[in-house]
Amino acid sequence: MTAFSPVFIKGTCMDMCPVRERKLREKEGLLHLLELPAGTSLQSTPTAHPYLTVKSFSRSAAGHHTPHQDELRPPDILYKTVCHLLTSTVLRQGVDWCTVYDFVFDRLRAVRQDLVIQGLGCVESIPILEPTVRFHSYAGYRLCAEPLSKFEPAINCTHLLECLKRLLVLYDDCHNTSSLEVRADMEALYLLMGLGSYQTLSRALQLPGELRQHPTVKTAFAMSLALWSGNYVRLCTLLPKLPPLLKCVAAQQLPLVRRHALQIMSCAYSSHNLTFPLSRLQTLLLYKTHKQAESDCKRYGISVKDNAVMFNKATFQPNAHGPCLYVECVDMALQSVDLTELLLLKDRAPEPTETVK
Repeated sequence: MTAFSPVFIKGTCMDMCPVRERKLREKEGLLHLLELPAGTSLQSTPTAHPYLTVKSFSRSAAGHHTPHQDELRPPDILYKTVCHLLTSTVLRQGVDWCTVYDFVFDRLRAVRQDLVIQGLGCVESIPILEPTVRFHSYAGYRLCAEPLSKFEPAINCTHLLECLKRLLVLYDDCHNTSSLEVRADMEALYLLMGLGSYQTLSRALQLPGELRQHPTVKTAFAMSLALWSGNYVRLCTLLPKLPPLLKCVAAQQLPLVRRHALQIMSCAYSSHNLTFPLSRLQTLLLYKTHKQAESDCKRYGISVKDNAVMFNKATFQPNAHGPCLYVECVDMALQSVDLTELLLLKDRAPEPTETVK
């Protein structure tokens, strides 16, 4: 018996959106604001420009026809699409960034769908998955204060992990497909996504020596080990040493870290007479303001009076969950970073083929 070998379709669409979809969406008025030149009104009858319209995600369904070659974009067009989304689109002025996120999220998902349908391998997939991981990592922090009606962090995290795990498998299967610096960032990101996890720590220990000794991986590994051993002070001390994007990821794990820390402190400092300075707690756990620290304490059943924390192990609420909050050192790091450079390494991005006025 011979093993079944899947037959993949090779895409031939040379635009970011297939002609058939482009014409249909133009006719039905389904163009997105971010697919129109700046200043164009949706109330008019806008044209679907081939250099702005991007293929949207379409969920596969039973009985759905197999895509034609001209509906699938080859690897170079997929990469150009990612570059378009993570340059001009994410920097679009005058548009709420939640709207930008929803659009880029959908279009990147369509890119990944084209990758899977064509069965593309390491060389083609890795340059696309890496910036996709960066986008979800950054977006999770930038939009962390938004209401659930506008941004769902759990869904963003699910897609981030899906892309990241696929990327790590490709790294394991292929060699020399990415620079040491880029792979180190991704391996460190995986450690930060699973702080204190035996699975992530175990993987890190099995990495090649040059990766294990890379400063970024060593810092992320030390942070994960710190949470595993209950040393939350060391973890928070190490966070500011991370590169900007990894700071964003680590900051999204701080609610878990703070809950562990406050539970430990509620046992260690439990007393009816002694107090702990709120300012000191703010510094230790990287709260941006006194108000944030006080609010978190009250959420976990910890009393605060006159800027003094009164820990009591009997009143601690272990099932409470604190929100993701902005962190001063992360905000400062992002202020000095170009967003396009953060998401898409400039030296790898192709030059735009045409500008649209």
